[in-house]
Amino acid sequence: MEAVRVLVAVVGGFAVSWSLLEAIRAFVVPRGVQLRSRVVFYWVFRLLHFVTRLRGAVEREAVDGIMVYGAPIAVLGLPLLWLITTLLGFAGIFWAIDGGGFGNAVVVSGSSLFTLGFERPDGVGGAIAAFADATIGLGLLALVISYLPTLNAAFSRRESVVAMLDTRAGSPPDALTLIERHHVFAGIETLDALWPEWERWIVDVGETHYTHPMLVFFRSSEPWHSWVTAIATLLEAANFRLSAIDASGAGNAAAWMFYRAGLNAVTRLRAFFNYRIADRDIEPVDRAEFERVLVHLAEIGVSIVDDHDVAWERFCRRRVDYEPIIDALARLVEAPAGLWPTHEHAEKVASPKA
Repeated sequence: MEAVRVLVAVVGGFAVSWSLLEAIRAFVVPRGVQLRSRVVFYWVFRLLHFVTRLRGAVEREAVDGIMVYGAPIAVLGLPLLWLITTLLGFAGIFWAIDGGGFGNAVVVSGSSLFTLGFERPDGVGGAIAAFADATIGLGLLALVISYLPTLNAAFSRRESVVAMLDTRAGSPPDALTLIERHHVFAGIETLDALWPEWERWIVDVGETHYTHPMLVFFRSSEPWHSWVTAIATLLEAANFRLSAIDASGAGNAAAWMFYRAGLNAVTRLRAFFNYRIADRDIEPVDRAEFERVLVHLAEIGVSIVDDHDVAWERFCRRRVDYEPIIDALARLVEAPAGLWPTHEHAEKVASPKA
C-alpha cells in the first residue's frame, strides 16, 4: 500500500508540474509553443460545430454567431483545466501524506488551492504541500488575469485595420476594390502612403499571434470581417502594386517591404499550425480575368505597365508564395480567403460603368 501511495504522490507531482509548465508556456514564453492543453480548443470547437448542425445554421452570419464564442470559451477553459489538474495532483499528494480517504484529500486540496481555509492537513509535510498548493493556485489565477488585458489589447490593435478595410476595400474586402477606391478618390499615392502603417500592423499581428496562438481563433465583430481576409487583401494589393501598376515615388519600395513583412508573418503562423491544416490544390487565377482587371484599372486612370505578359509573370510568381498559406489559414479560422474577387465582381470591375 505504501508503494501505491508513493506512486500516486509522484503522479500527482507530475500533474502539478505539467499544469504549471503549460501556463508558463502559454502566457510567459515569448514565442509560439505547442501546448498539450490545446485539446481544450479542439473539443470546444467540435462542440460548437455540433451546435451549429443541431440548430441548422448554414448562412455565414448564423454560423459566426455561434462560433464566435469558441475562442473566449477555450481561453477560459485552459486555466480551468490547469486548476482541475492541479487540484487532483495535490489531492494525490495529500492522500499519500495523510493516509485518509481520497475524497477528503480532494477537499483539502481544493481548500488549499483556492485559499478557502476550511480544511487543513495535519503534520509538517501536509502544511508544506498546502502552502505550495495555495501558491500555485494563486499564481495560476494571477497569471491568467494579468494576461487577459494583454490578449485584449493585441486583439484591439489587430481589429483596427480589419475594420478600416470595410470602407476602403468593401465587406468582405478585396484588393481590386482597395486599389480602385484609393485611386478614384485621391490617387494611388494615398494607397502608397499607407504601406508603412500596414507594415507595422502586420508585424504586430505576426508577433502577437505567434506568441499567443489563441488569438488566431478570436473572430472579428462582423461576420464578413477576418484578420486573415484583411491580410490576404493587403498582400494581393501589394502584389498588384509591384507587378502591374506603374507609378513613380517610393510606393513601390513601401509595398515591397509590406509584402515581405506580411509573407514572413503568415509563413510563420502557417508553420506553427501545420498539425491542423494541410495544403491543397488551388485553382489558379484565370489570365483572361487578370487582363480584364488590368483593362478596367487602366480605364479609370491607374497607370499600368505596358508589358502585360511581364505583369502576369510577376503576379503569378509572387502569388504562389502566399496563396496556399492564406488558403490554409482561412480554412483554419473559417474565414473567406479574399484573394480574388468573385466572378460577379470580376465582371463588375470589367465594366467602366460599374
